[in-house]
Amino acid sequence: MSKAKAIVRMAFFANRTPTGRRSATAVRKLTMYLGYGRGSEREQRQRPLRGLWHDQDGKMLRHREVLAWVAEQGRQQAYTYELVLSTKYADLDEEEYTQALKAGGELFPAWRLMRHEDSPYPHAHVLTFDDRQILIKDPAFQAWCQRVRRALEQTQTHHLAQSQEAEQLAALSNEQDNIQENVQGYQHDWGWGL
Repeated sequence: MSKAKAIVRMAFFANRTPTGRRSATAVRKLTMYLGYGRGSEREQRQRPLRGLWHDQDGKMLRHREVLAWVAEQGRQQAYTYELVLSTKYADLDEEEYTQALKAGGELFPAWRLMRHEDSPYPHAHVLTFDDRQILIKDPAFQAWCQRVRRALEQTQTHHLAQSQEAEQLAALSNEQDNIQENVQGYQHDWGWGL
């Protein structure tokens, strides 16, 4: 049995203060970290964004739009979910990650996604919300996760096939160039075609 070549991870936390009041502070901090990396908000804002934000429809969003969305969702919904998607052998774009998430179904209908390239394997972070506590062992999450993983692996396989085809075409082109050079060399050496 082969090991999975696509990763889908989930972490979650309650949108509550220690006293039980609704709060979006933690998800705001997470959003700033995803956008700018570690440090104070002042330090973060001095850096360029680590990627571009996209919504579930593939629309590109400004960071401030995402901050407004997470503030609203964090106050309205009980839980924040952070998903991490990655493939081992292919560098997927935002549209491909979005298609994989959609292949999972309606468990998480709205999200914000940012793709990162700052690790050995490019990956995407996804923020989403729900009033239900969705656990990793829940059958609904497991089924969703398998569908997303399958979509990621199919996309990765497609990338690998395209890469192999491109390598084969490049090798064939080099071989043809070498043959052409050899033919021209023989023509010159033997005085053919002069």
